[in-house]
Amino acid sequence: MDSDWELTWAIAKQGVDQLLFEKTGKHLSDIEIQVLQGAWEGKSYGLIAEELGYTLEYINSDVGYGIWTKLSQALGEKVTKRNFRGALERYSLDNGPRQSAQPKDTAPAPTSSAHQPQYVDRPPTEQQCFDAIVMPGSLIRIKAPKKMGKTWLLDRIITYAEQQNYCTVPINLMRIEEAVLQDLDRFLKFFCSRVNRRLLLDSQIDQYWDDELGSNTSCTEYFEEYILANCDRPILLVLDNADRLFPYGEVAANFFSLLRAWYEDARILENWQKLRLVIAHSTDIYPNLNINRSPFNVGLAIELAEFTDEQVETLIKAQISTANFSILTNVVGGHPYLVQQAINCLKIRPDITLETLMETAPTEAGPYAQHLRDLLAHLQQHPELAQAMKTVSEASKPVRIKPEQSFILHSLGLVRLTGNEVEVRCNLYRSYFGDRLGDL
Repeated sequence: MDSDWELTWAIAKQGVDQLLFEKTGKHLSDIEIQVLQGAWEGKSYGLIAEELGYTLEYINSDVGYGIWTKLSQALGEKVTKRNFRGALERYSLDNGPRQSAQPKDTAPAPTSSAHQPQYVDRPPTEQQCFDAIVMPGSLIRIKAPKKMGKTWLLDRIITYAEQQNYCTVPINLMRIEEAVLQDLDRFLKFFCSRVNRRLLLDSQIDQYWDDELGSNTSCTEYFEEYILANCDRPILLVLDNADRLFPYGEVAANFFSLLRAWYEDARILENWQKLRLVIAHSTDIYPNLNINRSPFNVGLAIELAEFTDEQVETLIKAQISTANFSILTNVVGGHPYLVQQAINCLKIRPDITLETLMETAPTEAGPYAQHLRDLLAHLQQHPELAQAMKTVSEASKPVRIKPEQSFILHSLGLVRLTGNEVEVRCNLYRSYFGDRLGDL
């Protein structure tokens, strides 16, 4: 094959599948093909995860990690999301038949953008995060209710870190089994194992773990003497859904104290300066942490707000044609997830107008039916919380409810905090829950 030819996606997929089958005896799975195609089209892990309905951590650390590891072994060179196309092209130049490629001057087939959300910056948030992670030993705390864009921002931070040639380790605590969260020793070993796997390091956990020293000291020594010592680049550790740990008192208190100690160590110890931390959470109900041992009062604090009208307009105009975007904001406000869901629906069904879509929004026939049912089911499992949401939905102005109920409803994205009072986040929630909870 001469240098005037380059791979198409179809041939690349066939070649990778054949190569891995020869090396491992197994073909690519459906999810591996989908992630590989997304990477081929230049999509971020966050976008791939959103399109496929999986978590960012699963797509990044499980599926993506597996693909690049197998390709690295098959091709005899380190393969990553950033360089895999070049690696496959080099392999094809050496081994591929001429008919498996197309001339370089032939324009590639356009990629459908029907399901691709357009990221909208919320200045100065993104630049603040980029500036922070290039600082040795930095820590970023991102707080926002569910579905408010934390995953989008985390993906942007990870992508930026990878562009700086950092090692990135995203861990979604929501995916950890209950049994692991109930035992500190097991949790810290799991945590170290996830970091090992992402950094392609052999596990040495058993050699470093010492029951007499305790789990925290063992974990710290493992990080310092093995992980940091064997990585010559900065490591970005991203912990999503950190509030999953909050109910597990002993594990939460020890783990978060450990992160605070590592952050403090980075001020005086050069090796710890390689570690950059990002912690994302959706509620302020922390475990009983000593203020001097908590990571939630140090570093850069980021609190994501709703999109402004201008940002909603930018998001819409980048993806669909509509003149009156205020019809959408009147129903869902600037809620990032709800705005993007409406756009996705209009891209799939161009025969439906925005006006028609919003008329059905608070019904079982609307674009938010499953999202609303999931929230309703959660409320129905907690009668006092459902009663509080009923009170808020029926009120024409902010009302005061119990503090713990305010925090939970806010973390779910259902209400806004207004001083010591709360108000329903948008008219969609007011209509739906006002109707569904009306009989309480």
